[in-house]
Amino acid sequence: MFNPISLHQDDYLQLKGNNLKEKESYVCKNILNFSDAQKSLACRYLLQRLNDKKEIWLEVKKDRAQNYQLFYYEEIQQLEHSSSFLSLAGVETIAFKKPDKSENEQTIYSRVKKKGEEVMSIKHITSKDELPKNPYENGYNKDGNGNWYFMTRKSKGTLKSFDNNQKRRSWEYKHNDSRLLIEMEDINNTLSNITIYEGKEIKRRDIKKVIFTDIKVLT
Repeated sequence: MFNPISLHQDDYLQLKGNNLKEKESYVCKNILNFSDAQKSLACRYLLQRLNDKKEIWLEVKKDRAQNYQLFYYEEIQQLEHSSSFLSLAGVETIAFKKPDKSENEQTIYSRVKKKGEEVMSIKHITSKDELPKNPYENGYNKDGNGNWYFMTRKSKGTLKSFDNNQKRRSWEYKHNDSRLLIEMEDINNTLSNITIYEGKEIKRRDIKKVIFTDIKVLT
């Protein structure tokens, strides 16, 4: 098993949380290996936070320079099926807000480009009430039928093969230090069960293995 940080099931660790000041305590519940289309190995550790039982993924993989990258992801939304969301997954930029936030709290994320991914150009038809001011100056045009449109590029995503025989199609987005991970189950090239994660990149120094007696569980 590929286990880059030598963490095992039922091990305890602390890592920095969203506030980047206090470390939160977790127990490792499961470990999964996967490989992507480039056959790069990666590892996911399912961690359960001790104070509220919330689960996160700690993902460790190698970049193109063979350096380890570490991310933690927390699930924020699940969709059984959404044709409108499927049409957006993989576009260059995506506007996303958490389900419990208002429309004006959405964040614009840019897609993280992957080596060897299949990208296609798509024409996006826009209704008049969706047009910005000065549409031509903002990349919009009219086609021969009088429809307003803009051209964008869309990635088919990265296919990940897990050691539990599951396959997932994945897209990664970022905004400053924040990450958005979109994954869908891929069964014979049919996509379903959309899961959206929010997270960030962390450093190895942000992780510390501990024993249970050293942990002060936050209440």
